[in-house]
Amino acid sequence: MGTPLRSFGGTGPLLLLPLLAAGCAVPPAVTVASFAADGVSYVTTGKSVTDHGISAATGHDCALLRPVLDDKPVCDTTETAAAKLVPVEYGAPAPPPAPAAIPRDQYVVVGSFLDPANAARAVARYAPMQANIVDVDVQGRHFHRVVVGPLSNDEAAGLKLRLASD
Repeated sequence: MGTPLRSFGGTGPLLLLPLLAAGCAVPPAVTVASFAADGVSYVTTGKSVTDHGISAATGHDCALLRPVLDDKPVCDTTETAAAKLVPVEYGAPAPPPAPAAIPRDQYVVVGSFLDPANAARAVARYAPMQANIVDVDVQGRHFHRVVVGPLSNDEAAGLKLRLASD
């Protein structure tokens, strides 16, 4: 009588090779149980447990070893009753994403006036840019500041250039 490996002939090491190649994080008992389930499934149906999962997901008859053993495609795509139950969505492509909103968080002081009438005229001049009067006291004096905004960075920079050239 020989060693247990010799009882399998020369194929003993080949049969144990999948056990060595299995994932390191999976306990050996789980690996052995998985191979046993695949073996039983393959003997009874000609397909592994994985093949059955792929077949269920696609609705077609799929077997991963079919290209190797029978020189056929992995999935037989002829229409089956199960294939009719697999949801498939057809439709128009998704619309392009909307452009990102430009932040409008800049405010520019366009004038500071002692006379409220002058501040009101400045507000009227810059009304399209959302001008407002903000009352402030500076060193005991009451001013009426005209503040424009909120503006984007580009709008604020353009307004500052306009004010510098006036």
